[in-house]
Amino acid sequence: MLSSAFIPVSANNYFVRGWLCVLLFSSMAAAAALLAGSCAAHPSFATEDPLQDAIATLGNEVAAIRNLRGPLHLDWQNESSLATSQSAALQSQFSARLAAIRGLLTDEAAAPPLRVTLRETATQLVIVASVPAADGEQVRVVQVSRAAFAAQDAAPAPYLQKQLIWKQREPILDAAEHATRSGSVLLMLGRETLWVYGSLSEQPALQAVAHIPGAVHPSRSLAGRIRFSKDDDANFVLELPGKTCSGSLAEKIALDCAPADPRNTPGGKGRFILVSDDSVKLLAPCDHHEWILSADGGDWSKPDHLFLHDAQNAASDRTTVLETPGPVLALASGPEAASSIAVVLNLSTGEYEIHRFALACRN
Repeated sequence: MLSSAFIPVSANNYFVRGWLCVLLFSSMAAAAALLAGSCAAHPSFATEDPLQDAIATLGNEVAAIRNLRGPLHLDWQNESSLATSQSAALQSQFSARLAAIRGLLTDEAAAPPLRVTLRETATQLVIVASVPAADGEQVRVVQVSRAAFAAQDAAPAPYLQKQLIWKQREPILDAAEHATRSGSVLLMLGRETLWVYGSLSEQPALQAVAHIPGAVHPSRSLAGRIRFSKDDDANFVLELPGKTCSGSLAEKIALDCAPADPRNTPGGKGRFILVSDDSVKLLAPCDHHEWILSADGGDWSKPDHLFLHDAQNAASDRTTVLETPGPVLALASGPEAASSIAVVLNLSTGEYEIHRFALACRN
């Protein structure tokens, strides 16, 4: 709605635009209505993303509150099913809008909170901003149809890229790509040996070899695991049939082994069965959406299939994305969930192969 009042602020295009609005209002009301958007204090620009449009509207409404004073601490709470990555993107958009008001936002947690909460009803995503102001707490609300952004999120699943990085005749029980302070290394676990390779290029360089002490425990399954703790980039644990070994990454690796708790012994009868922790998360590079990569868990005589399903939608069906040349013996997440490593027994050649998989987005 246009106002007939006019206050010139400077001799620039806004000044000219203001006089134009006044003249048109007095003589051509219909034409003035067409220019109302250009005379508005906070014009909004529609996008193809209903969530971004809603946040833009909410940011403009908060910025327009009378007697709005800072500093305020932004307390962003996502109580909806919206993905963490999407919520973070909306928070950044909202913060950027209010950053234009000098001194309004601060990182100081002790400052009064400007609280934004994302909630859901059966049909709507409701975004509520509670803003402290001189006139008392002000509340602004915007809503987005859940069907609108759910349809937008139903983008095609990414596809899986495969790279063969190693193969050998000697059995490989497990493999792990691990990030250290000096770069990434590839660890390969055999029945009696641990190999560590660095510089994962076309010809990985051998950095260290460690013999696994003690007798080899008889097992019909190719069972074994390499595990690192989340907060330690050097110390690892090897889980093998009948024993558990610990060691640290170094030029010379010494392994300390002890009998394993039978309840925690990996593997089972027949082939090694993939368990829950062998389903790995991968991040799509285009939108950082999380996907779960898993394998068939079939028998030794047949190739396996790799599947993807949406990690943030439990009801989604898994999609077959790749057939492997043999059974998948192990599947592990790579650094930053940007890739995964799989050990595959190639039924055609009899060789044990290590493949790296990563997601690529469709156009």
